[in-house]
Amino acid sequence: MKVALFTIGCKVNQYETEAIAEKLKALGFERVDFRDQADVYVINTCTVTGESDRSSRQAIYRAKRRSPDAKIIVTGCYAQLEKEFLQSLPGVSVVVKQEVKGKLPHLVTRLMGQGSRVKEIEDQFFGFSVTGLAKHTRALVKIQDGCEKNCAYCVVPFARGKERSREIEQIISEINDLVENGYKEVVLTGVHIGRYDRNGLGLAELSKRILEETEVERIRYSSIDPKEFSDRLINLLSKSDRICRHLHIPLQSGDDFILSKMKRDYSVEEYRALVDKISDSIPNIMIGADVIVGFPGETDEHFESTCRFISSSPISYLHVFSYSDRKGTDATSMPDKIPPEVIHRRSEILHSLGKEKWRSYIDRFIGKKLAVLIENRRDRKTGKLTGLSDNYIRVLLDGDDSAKNRIIPVHIIDRHENKLLGKPPHPQSPSPPPSVVRLRSPP
Repeated sequence: MKVALFTIGCKVNQYETEAIAEKLKALGFERVDFRDQADVYVINTCTVTGESDRSSRQAIYRAKRRSPDAKIIVTGCYAQLEKEFLQSLPGVSVVVKQEVKGKLPHLVTRLMGQGSRVKEIEDQFFGFSVTGLAKHTRALVKIQDGCEKNCAYCVVPFARGKERSREIEQIISEINDLVENGYKEVVLTGVHIGRYDRNGLGLAELSKRILEETEVERIRYSSIDPKEFSDRLINLLSKSDRICRHLHIPLQSGDDFILSKMKRDYSVEEYRALVDKISDSIPNIMIGADVIVGFPGETDEHFESTCRFISSSPISYLHVFSYSDRKGTDATSMPDKIPPEVIHRRSEILHSLGKEKWRSYIDRFIGKKLAVLIENRRDRKTGKLTGLSDNYIRVLLDGDDSAKNRIIPVHIIDRHENKLLGKPPHPQSPSPPPSVVRLRSPP
């Protein structure tokens, strides 16, 4: 039996898709590309914006066109909130809500008439784990799920439920398995990893345990909210050369009035103090941010405040989101909605500002060395080796395939659009050992 899987949305969804794929493979299913014909399609949806809803529906329609007789299983956040609607779409066999996602592999075997091959899977999602990610050089490791913050624009608390954190021993075991399978970098992911709390131990304590009890060469954090940083976490970041100099800290708005309407729990001044403290403690760290454009009531003056704040801050790149109503959120019923053409114009301005900030940031590394994890794929346009530095800069360089899946020192010689061009170590130089190349001072 052939199964194809498709993911819309965040790193948590990507992790969950791979966990499901591994279980299905263990049950004898052959994984094929989503563009191919299959017996079963599993679509892991997202509903954070109206665009993600549309992408999820399009994936269902594509699966139906490719294999009209296939079983189509829909899961994820969109499935959690709109089960009845999705169940009504042509071709959808079953919609699996989040709380029973752990039983999805068993459900597939039942749908395909193979239920006798496996006993009922009783575990909830945290019973899953991954040993690798298809076509990925970096591995995702889910450490937390759920959100209880209830921001005015966000449906994630409805879709993901209460906050819960994974056992440290499970996380350590999974990372050790990934290292054994050749992974050099893991990305700790969740809905709110900064709110990780297992028996009173937070993200800093978890990170310290990973550093002590695994040999993974790089740890990267996914998004961490401003109020979720502790001095201990910042201190650990500043001292360990195995934790990547890359943080994504959602901003959403650079205006206090809009932040208050959004029900964000920080002020612009607090955000500024945090990013200044981090950039002072960790030289050359790359800080990214989410920004929502067109929140109800956002005037030109509010938007200009956001632009001024970003321009003067250490933020290096932006993820720009156009506001869209989400059913059940406070913002949906707010007055003073922003016209689509105004949202589009403001988005274009922020995209341009983001590009300017990014190029200014990466230009500072021309003539310097960066430790780059070379990926298992080559750049499609140039055919060059491609990889990411610890501070999340895309680097292109010449070289043979022996460099793939290794962290090597790369001398940066120029910038090409939004990427850097580099030279590998001198051919006559001894090859670096398989352990991490340290370009920062040790703790």
